[in-house]
Amino acid sequence: MKRFLVFAGALIVAGLVVAQTSPYRLRVLSWSCQSFSRGALIQGMVRNISARPLQDLRVSARIIGPGLRMATNSVPLQDRNLLPGETARFELRVRTNFDTVSRCELWFRNPRVIQIATLVPNPR
Repeated sequence: MKRFLVFAGALIVAGLVVAQTSPYRLRVLSWSCQSFSRGALIQGMVRNISARPLQDLRVSARIIGPGLRMATNSVPLQDRNLLPGETARFELRVRTNFDTVSRCELWFRNPRVIQIATLVPNPR
C-alpha cells in the first residue's frame, strides 16, 4: 500500500510538471542594437506566447559601455496590448555619455510586473 501511494504521488507530481505551460510570456522574434555617437537604437519585434492578453507593455533597454558605465531607457510599445499570438514592433533610443557600446540588454515590463519573462535571442 505504501509503494502504491508513493507511486501515485510521483505520477501526480509528474503530471503537474508536464501540464505546466511555459513560464515565458513573450518571445522576441528579432532585434538589433545599433550604436551611434552618444547612444544606441534598439529595434525589433516581439510576440505574446502566453495564453492571456498582456496590457500596458513597455520595452526597456540597458546599454553597457566601457568601465561598466550604463544607460537605460524605457518606452511603451506601439501596440501596448497584445492578445495571445499577436506581434508588435518596438523601437527605443538610449542616450549615453560614452561613445562605445559593449553590450545591449533588453526586457519588457508593465505597471503590475517588474519584468515579464521573455525569450530574448542575441541581437543581430
